[in-house]
This record gives sequence, C-alpha cells and structure tokens, in this order.
Amino acid sequence: MNFVDIHSHLADPRFDSEQDSCRSELVQEALQAGITFLVQGGLGPEDWLRQEALAKKFPTIIPVFGLHPYWVKEHSDDECEQALNQLAKAQLRIPAVGEMGLDLRKEYKDCESRQIEVFERQLELASFANKPVVLHIVRAHEESLRILQFWGLPKAGGFVHSFNGSIKKANDFILLGLKISVGGSLCHEHSKVLQEAVAHISLENLLLESDSPDQAPASLTGRLNRPICILEVAAKIAELKGLKPREVLDRTSQNARKLLAL
Repeated sequence: MNFVDIHSHLADPRFDSEQDSCRSELVQEALQAGITFLVQGGLGPEDWLRQEALAKKFPTIIPVFGLHPYWVKEHSDDECEQALNQLAKAQLRIPAVGEMGLDLRKEYKDCESRQIEVFERQLELASFANKPVVLHIVRAHEESLRILQFWGLPKAGGFVHSFNGSIKKANDFILLGLKISVGGSLCHEHSKVLQEAVAHISLENLLLESDSPDQAPASLTGRLNRPICILEVAAKIAELKGLKPREVLDRTSQNARKLLAL
C-alpha cells in the first residue's frame, strides 16, 4: 500500500493544542493505514517554515509552498511581493506550488484585485519552474477560468483542491488539464451535487485529500480532521461508482504520485 493524501495542513497551529490527536499519532495512524505521503498545502512564509520543520521530523510529510487567498487578504502589496520573491527562490525544494487562487466570498472580495495579481504571479512562477499548481477556487469559477485560459497551466498540470461543485464545473477544469481533488465534504448527506459530479468523473481525473484539520466527514463532526479520512472518502467514491474502495485508493494515489513525481 502506498496511498496519498494529496492535500492537508498538518502544520496548522490548531494541532499544537490538540491533546487527543497529536501529529505523531496522526502520522502513525496514516502509515498503519497505508497512507505513505501526506502532501501539504501552503498558506504563506510562516506556514512554509512550519512545514519544513515537520518534514524533518516526519519524512512522510511533503511540503508545498504557495500564497493562499486568505494570506493575501491579510498582507500588504509589499509583503505579497516579498513573499513571491521567497517563493521563487524556494521552488527547487517543493513538488508543487500552492495553494493559490481566488476566494470571492463576501469577506474576501474586497481584496479581489490583489488576489488576482498574486494568483497570476504564482501561475507564472509555476510555469517557469514547470511545477504543478494547487488551486483554491471558491465562488470564483468564471473568474478563475478566464485567468487560467489566459495564462495557461504549467506543462506539469495541477489540481483543484477540495472541489465542491457540479459536473459542468468539474469538466471545465478537466478540459484545461487539471485534476479534481475531493475530501470529506463528499461524505455528507447534503452533498448531492458533488456526489453526482464525482459519480461521472473518471478515476484518472480524481485525487483524494483530507484538508486536515478542516473539511471533516460526518464521522468526525466536531473534531479536527485527520489524514485517515481519505479512506472514508474512497469508500464513498467506490459506492458512487460501483467499485471497491481499494481500487479507488490505488488509482487516485497513482494519479497523485505521477502528478507530483513522488
């Protein structure tokens, strides 16, 4: 077994005070379940440092650096410029760039122009280094498509993390050369649109993620999410497609290893 959780945030400070689920326990639990790669999602320079410290302690943790739209909102143009320069220098150390993208919910929309600028700059950096991109797209489907169609993707491709949309939206991204990553929200009863989409997306275009400590499936409601939840996500995909969970885990992990050259 050589499964991949392609997106999590084990450097998140919320794990610092979690008594029942310390990081070493989470990593060991994942290893025992056959999850041998815990790929991270980057937020900003402070997060990158925490990721690298964890990777020295836990070799299964794979750092990924990027400037998240949340980080972009909280920092000035000059701070974003400095962080982009740091990212450009760090690209040899990471298998992908992200997470990057647009979040146009009301609380983030006031920095839309800065989000777009930083998103475009990261696409440019990733293309220059030919690294896959990790995309955070929330309530910004059409805006993101326009940017991606104009700038293009790196030849290495990328994926939309925590996808939670319709089959039409999924196909828009797939036609650009992106893969679709799904997590614990798929397992909630109310996620009918997402479940219908996943039922029609081919396995070759799917990836599994936990997005720990967020996006927990119903079985972990009220608790911090954990990488092992991808087993539950795989079981739900198998149910939707009439497959065995092991086949879903094998195929999606193969996709992840190929995409990130793991």
